[in-house]
Amino acid sequence: MNATLSNMATGLLAATEEGEAASNPIIPEWNEVIWGSAAFVILFLVMWKLALPPIRRAMEARTERIQGDLDGAATARSEAEDLRTQYDVRLAEANAEAARIIEEARAAAETVRQERLAAIEPEIAERRAQAEADITAARARAMAEVRADITSIAVGAAEQVVMASIDEAAHARLIENYIERVGN
Repeated sequence: MNATLSNMATGLLAATEEGEAASNPIIPEWNEVIWGSAAFVILFLVMWKLALPPIRRAMEARTERIQGDLDGAATARSEAEDLRTQYDVRLAEANAEAARIIEEARAAAETVRQERLAAIEPEIAERRAQAEADITAARARAMAEVRADITSIAVGAAEQVVMASIDEAAHARLIENYIERVGN
């Protein structure tokens, strides 16, 4: 690398020794500035006429496409909100219909229950009356059996106590009178 630097330094010294003035690398010469400016103006005009209109159209098309996409998204959003509102309304209607159906089913079940109770009520009353009649008859039979047993016991006891010969009809009357007095 030292060799390269020394070669460059030798080249610069040789150029200055020959008597030529060294040109400034930062400031260009005037003919380069004129030709560079002319090339810039020509290139600028060509770009202005040929490249700028397609770039503007592309930018406008992009802007329109983005705006269309935004408008489409807004439309889709409003449609989605409308659909959701419709869905919510239908859901509320379905819930109301379900509640109504359930209430109708409860009312129908209550009606059926009342009808069945009304249909069974005469049978229950008949069975109750039959049971009461059976109880009354059983009570009467039991009382008759008790009276008969008491009568026969009393007759037997009276025969042994009195040891007299009283006819059985008179004994029965005495016992009946006794039972009635005890029963009252």
